[in-house]
Parts: sequence; C-alpha cells; structure tokens
Amino acid sequence: MNREDHMQNLKIPFLLLGLSIIIAAIIFGFFFYQSRVTRDYVDVLGAAAERFESDIVKWNITIEENTNLSNVGEGYRIIQDKRDRFVKILSSQGIPEEGININPIYTQNRWEDGKIVGYTLRQSLFIISEVIEKIENLALNPNELLENNIFFQSSSLEYFYSKIDLLKKDLLTKATQNARERAEKILQDSPYHPGRMISAKAGVFQIIEPYSTEVESYGMYNTSSRKKDITVTVHAQFLIQ
Repeated sequence: MNREDHMQNLKIPFLLLGLSIIIAAIIFGFFFYQSRVTRDYVDVLGAAAERFESDIVKWNITIEENTNLSNVGEGYRIIQDKRDRFVKILSSQGIPEEGININPIYTQNRWEDGKIVGYTLRQSLFIISEVIEKIENLALNPNELLENNIFFQSSSLEYFYSKIDLLKKDLLTKATQNARERAEKILQDSPYHPGRMISAKAGVFQIIEPYSTEVESYGMYNTSSRKKDITVTVHAQFLIQ
C-alpha cells in the first residue's frame, strides 16, 4: 500500500472522531447553558374547597337469629317474617321497594365444648334511597321497629352525592384559578406577571366530615356524615412575562 492510499484510509476515522467531539461539545454546552439559565416560570399550589350535602343514603342492616340443631327451619321462618314486616314498614313510609336489596341468608355453626350445638342465621339488606329524612327517622329512632319486634344485629348509614363528578370538575377549575391568583400575588411587587400555564397536576380529592383534619395521601371519601367538605389542590407552573 502506497503512502497516498494509507492517508486516504485514515481520513474516515479522523472525520468520525472529529464529528464525535463536535457533537459532545454541543451536548455539553446545551446542558451547561440549561444549568445556568435563569428560571422563567413560577411554581404555585392552588387549592379549592366546598361544603356540600349528600342526596343519597345507604342503610346497611343485618338480621340475626340463633337456633339449635332441631329448629333451623324455624330460624329461617323468623328471619323471613322480620324481613317482610320491615319491608312493609318501609313501604308505609313511602320508601320504594326498588331500592331494597336483600342478600341470601348466611349460616354459621355455633360451637360449645368442641361440638356443634346450633346455628347462627344472618341476612344482610341494604336500602338505597333519596328520601334521607325518612330513612334517618327509622334508623336513628327505631321505636316503630321495636314495637313490631324487629331487632337488627347491626345497622349503619352511609351518605353519597349523585353529582360528585360534576362537583370535582368545578373544584379543579377553581383550584386552577386559585393557582393563577397566587402566582399574581407572588409577582405583584415585580415588573412581571404570570402568563401561559405550562403545566398542571391535580392532587387527590379529600372528602371528609366538616371541620375534620383527617387526610390520606391516596385521598379520602368519608361516607359517615351527611354533610361533607371536599378539597383538592393543583400544582401549576406559569411562564413569567
């Protein structure tokens, strides 16, 4: 191989090496510039809260009856009789039967001295209704039920809101607006003002009973209180103009 051919073969590696150095310098310069450039946006955390009242109630009930080994059938009959009388009371209060949901009777062994001596029969029901006052009157003042010999092994109320999705959307809008107002407050003594929002990230919703400070990182939905407070935050970035 003569000298000219040898030099020709070396051109390509040198060209690639030079190109690599140039690209590396450009990348390094870009990151160096980014590390020194003045930040031209403002970070803020907006928040919004609102109190609302539930419009749906769920009444969870369990009827229980203990039997011995020989009168299981009688236990089933007693539970069914209590359930039917309870449904009639609900109907007399104007509570539609469509909202009454009845689960099958569950049987559990009762043990004594290592032997089965009888059974515990349980049947759970739940009523979903928009007639909250009437449900509360029966659940919280069970005189009419007691007069009809109707006892519950457990009874609890849960409250929900049918327009919760619309409320959440409205609250996100308010939290975003609050973020812009806070950005304006931060920059009010400067010659700048917040411009276009370049990013936004919503936090989780906290739905809690009024005046409660209980929150969870994954959000909360308290169902035990009829009135509730809902809060949400929005982390936003605005360009500075």
